[in-house]
Amino acid sequence: MKFFYPEDATPIDDISGLKPNWVRTQEELNQVEAENVSDAIDKYLIKAVKLPQSWFNVPTLNEIHRAMFFDVWDWAGKFRTAQTIPGLKPYQIPEALESLCRDVQFWCSKDSGMAPIEQAAQVHHRLVWIHPYPNGNGRFSRLVADRYLKAWKCKVPYWPTDLGENGQHRKDYIAALKKGDRGDYKPLVLYMMKCGAK
Repeated sequence: MKFFYPEDATPIDDISGLKPNWVRTQEELNQVEAENVSDAIDKYLIKAVKLPQSWFNVPTLNEIHRAMFFDVWDWAGKFRTAQTIPGLKPYQIPEALESLCRDVQFWCSKDSGMAPIEQAAQVHHRLVWIHPYPNGNGRFSRLVADRYLKAWKCKVPYWPTDLGENGQHRKDYIAALKKGDRGDYKPLVLYMMKCGAK
């Protein structure tokens, strides 16, 4: 069985953790993952969201990823053990996530000088950069960033539905993320605003 991924996506080389044994094609995998992610969106984004101080912590982040992919992959919500690009070394993941959680707690308790959309863009980028899980990090990071915005009663972006395919939307999105690698979050903020975030 061979799956195909767009440029700059993390490929799945090991499908031993795949739960639905009937999945044989990329289209079938996309379908079951989309259904699982949709259920997680209902759980974590449709209802009212409390301020990030109450939920932005490593156990809850793991729980969100687990909810997004548990029906499909047995590694859902578990940190990866192999190196990916992008992604920190596996042993760095727990401390990097804790550091992000501490930053979020600080932003929420002090006047950081950043608007919620700027904070959400940093949250999104840093989660992608850390790449905590074997796969699904982009979708996970977008859901968490959306949840962050909703917690502050901000309008969430309507992410293009074709981000998983090679095309201009993906190119612009990846370019914005790569600017974040150099500490420039403005392109990602602008991309999110172009998608409707406010």
